[in-house]
Amino acid sequence: MQTAFDFSQAADLRSIRDRLTVYFGNIRIQERPDPVSQLSGSILGIRTRDEISWNAFMRLLVRFQNWNAVSDAPKTDIENLIWDVTFSEKKALYLKQALQTIRAREGDINLGSLVNLPVEEALHWLEKIDGVGRKTAAATLNFSTIHGRAFVIDTHVFRVLRRFGFIGKNTKPEHAYDTVMAASDDFDADDLFELHWLLKILGQKTCSHAQACCASCPLSDICLQRVEKGAIKITWAPAWIA
Repeated sequence: MQTAFDFSQAADLRSIRDRLTVYFGNIRIQERPDPVSQLSGSILGIRTRDEISWNAFMRLLVRFQNWNAVSDAPKTDIENLIWDVTFSEKKALYLKQALQTIRAREGDINLGSLVNLPVEEALHWLEKIDGVGRKTAAATLNFSTIHGRAFVIDTHVFRVLRRFGFIGKNTKPEHAYDTVMAASDDFDADDLFELHWLLKILGQKTCSHAQACCASCPLSDICLQRVEKGAIKITWAPAWIA
């Protein structure tokens, strides 16, 4: 269900995208993974740096060769291969259960049928799997060969959207998703993919959880935090609450 929004939000979103594109360049994906691989990678990537989760993902594939073998493997074997991702014990269980759930529903570990569902239905289908939230479900649809119109909100994107003033300080990620989707009805799947990565890069390089470098931010003159408070002073907080 999408939230109500005014025209200024849609205009803000286009302005954010256009400014960041000038600053970072266009970001387009050349090759997309199959949706099961994307789902698995997204589960591993929760609260974990991309390079660490990618290496863990590759270790799984080298060891097991296919997702059926991963689903049938002992949880401890999976955990030992993904030892360096955050919450490796829980993720080993979630990944194994997710693959088993897909096989039970589809008769095989294949998510190709989701391409025939409206995005909202596909999101809810995925979110019924234990350990799969809106971010993981949206990534499975948008980043994979399904090529769905879904926006991925990770901690970096969520932080930038809040500081910019596009969403309220108390907005939950699910409602943030609705707000972005409502304001981006003229964005296709590739536009949403690009917007995610532009905001993520900004959050990693310029607007991190520890420091907001407003002086070098391409959005600083239209950022609500900047306008209302000047340069942001960030107090220390554990990375997991960012």
